[in-house]
Amino acid sequence: MGVMVRLHTTLLFTLLAVVLGTQGCSSARNRDEPGAMSLLSFRDSATADYLSGSYRTGSLYLDFRPALIVDALLEDARYQAHYLQSLGTHYMLPPEDLNRMRSEFEERFATQVNLLVFLYEGRNDRSRLTPQEEALWRLMLRDDDGTLRTPLTIARIKEDSVNYAYLSKYFDGLDRWSHVYRVSFAKLSKGTLKLKLGENPFELIITGVKGTVILRWPDVNRFYASEIPP
Repeated sequence: MGVMVRLHTTLLFTLLAVVLGTQGCSSARNRDEPGAMSLLSFRDSATADYLSGSYRTGSLYLDFRPALIVDALLEDARYQAHYLQSLGTHYMLPPEDLNRMRSEFEERFATQVNLLVFLYEGRNDRSRLTPQEEALWRLMLRDDDGTLRTPLTIARIKEDSVNYAYLSKYFDGLDRWSHVYRVSFAKLSKGTLKLKLGENPFELIITGVKGTVILRWPDVNRFYASEIPP
């Protein structure tokens, strides 16, 4: 009787090891499924609904541990409208200041894609993005025509800035272990040039020796429409 119990126990643990080992090898080595784990979360449902199309998240796992968690927020017309409304309310800005800021956004938006990128590498160190070739992670943007673009600029959003205070107000998850960057890419001014929008989604690619995370925005119009559609 004791021999049979030990035999059944051995077979059970062997079966569990095989199942867990198979799942680990197939999914945990390199997983870039958006939404698997996020660094940020919206503080309220209204903001989440409003900016859901602008926000993307993805993660990369190695040996069942997060090697990289990436959140990105597109500075599109919806984001800018929400940002200016918040600043106008809390700082009691006059209309002329808001109009100036809106014009500056539209000027940048015509020829650039600007993304707020949040990184966490699964350890108590701040993740850093640098434009140097020796950086651990490389960022690229694939546009709607399939063209692969490298960043024009990578600038850290400082903790004492208005932009950081805005993000902290509407997003939960910013802490001393995370950095926020504004990453800018060039784009064609298709509205001015009367060019047709491409059929491919925009993709932010974060890649390195450890693996790759790809964040996709299927709604291409978000990258070109300077006004929110009615």
